Amino acid sequence: MTTTYRTVLVTGGSGFLGRQIVARLNHLGYTVLAPRSRDFNLETGSGVDSFFQQNQKAGTPVEAVIHSAAYYGGIGINQTDPAGLIERNTRMTANIFSACARYGAGKIVSVGSACAYPGHLTGVMEEKDIFNGRCHDSVEAYGFNKLLHLVFGKAFYKQHKIAFSQVALTNLYGPHDVFREDRSHVVAAVIKKIADARLGLTGAPQLWGTGTPKREFAYVEDAAAVIADGLNWPTDFEPVNLNGEEVTIRNLVELVAELVGYKGPINWNPDKPDGVMRKCLSGEKLKRFVTFPYRPHALRDGLKQTIEWYMANKAEADARL
Repeated sequence: MTTTYRTVLVTGGSGFLGRQIVARLNHLGYTVLAPRSRDFNLETGSGVDSFFQQNQKAGTPVEAVIHSAAYYGGIGINQTDPAGLIERNTRMTANIFSACARYGAGKIVSVGSACAYPGHLTGVMEEKDIFNGRCHDSVEAYGFNKLLHLVFGKAFYKQHKIAFSQVALTNLYGPHDVFREDRSHVVAAVIKKIADARLGLTGAPQLWGTGTPKREFAYVEDAAAVIADGLNWPTDFEPVNLNGEEVTIRNLVELVAELVGYKGPINWNPDKPDGVMRKCLSGEKLKRFVTFPYRPHALRDGLKQTIEWYMANKAEADARL
């Protein structure tokens, strides 16, 4: 631990990503605070002031915050509840930044997203382009809130001297993800489809498009390690991308099928859209910022660990909201 911050509050600390951030911070020797939403509700503000006050009295004042709490989901939620996405996430953003100003926190690390990039961009996206256009319509309500983090970060640094960094994430995968179809990430959705077919719970998996687009994927533990490292970074009002391993969707599906042990047919529906053919994040800036030997998991290894966890916890994983 090289940062001057010792006590770190992690919002969303029991979630898919948040629990891995908490584990990483504990491993590094921080004092970690990870309240549950019933005691620390960032949407309503209930319990927020009392939490900060209690920790000040206990001698563990919040010195830094990693803001990973979010209301999110797949394309389904972006289509059916865009108002909820922008409203709920913006309330959380405003409440956590305001609390940090009231109680003297020294640093905020924001968890951002590739969804915040302009929708017209394709190929490799660089941080300097983050404000060069509107988010893609399919993810605008979620992505725009991550842009708000950047605006809040600059405003609160100027007025309250709170240091700020943001890590913009590519597609994540790993244990403890949400596997329910309407809220799942890409890899979780593919694993569930293939596993259900392997177990005879469904027929042949149905996949959209042709499988030719390229996307990149990062293992959740790797993302958590980089986000925790953000506590050491200088203030920056543009994000730092966390890129992943690039693969075609078809090759991803075939690799998952191999690891699950599914040998049956896979049905692709070319009448469904492929989306842009290539969309990934530049990782050059990260190389300049990261302060530890960053060696991310290979996609095959990460998928193997994720599938093993899922198969061992399938009922619980499928039921998670």
